[in-house]
Amino acid sequence: MAARILSRWLPPVLADAARALRDAMGTSEWHVAPDGFTRTPRGAGWEDESIVATQAARWAAYVQRTAGTGPLGFSGESESDAPQDDVAHNSAMVFAYTLARASHGRERMALLDWGGGLGQYGVLARALMPEVEIDYHCRDLAHLAARGRTLLAGATFHDDDTCLARRYDLVLASSSLQYHEDWRGALAKLAAATEGFLLVTRMPVTLSAPGYVVVQRPHRHGYMTEYPGWVLDRDELISAGGALGLVLQREFLIGERPRIPGAPSPCEYRGFLWRAERVAGA
Repeated sequence: MAARILSRWLPPVLADAARALRDAMGTSEWHVAPDGFTRTPRGAGWEDESIVATQAARWAAYVQRTAGTGPLGFSGESESDAPQDDVAHNSAMVFAYTLARASHGRERMALLDWGGGLGQYGVLARALMPEVEIDYHCRDLAHLAARGRTLLAGATFHDDDTCLARRYDLVLASSSLQYHEDWRGALAKLAAATEGFLLVTRMPVTLSAPGYVVVQRPHRHGYMTEYPGWVLDRDELISAGGALGLVLQREFLIGERPRIPGAPSPCEYRGFLWRAERVAGA
């Protein structure tokens, strides 16, 4: 919190110096993980109770702000007094465009939010597309799914991959695919579950080097833990989607560029919207 407040007021040169000092002291949020996913994280990773506690504490404010008419420059991780943020707004508009494509000509559509936390995208979907009945499904870890069931009425929460046994008009993976060591296998499962569109967004990629693994300590979000994740080669990700019969419809800039000390190449977050091409008779 203090670091975020200071960054708003410090001149750019002093903010850069503060970040460099933080990196040198080893307290940066991001770290390259030479051992990949084999490194034992500090804390319970995504199972840490601080994650569900933080999201639940910010739920009411998120629902209230989403229901208004103002810009959607906030996320489910934003504090209630956080200012509007361009990155969060970009993410919301990427989802809005995708919803419009997936729901075109429909009165009802089925949406799977894979790694969807407490169901924040379900709230956003209803606000963005009130004319369409959305059969919203959210897949996440058991403690998040259990809390989500108490907060979002009319939604279906899953804590295992049986949700992938059916097909959906839209499958969404927002800031979730990168946390799977076998990201290719996970992408194949998501591709098989859509009969329409697949949106992989808020995905950290590199444009100039092979992919690499990082460890994130998201303490500034209230998550008092750490977890590993991929920064994928953008071209490799697009190629993998094509090999699965997915046709890229649109690539999106999110605007998020985390500073990762010692990274082999810069990282930025992007979104990728694919449409499934089914073989006749499949």
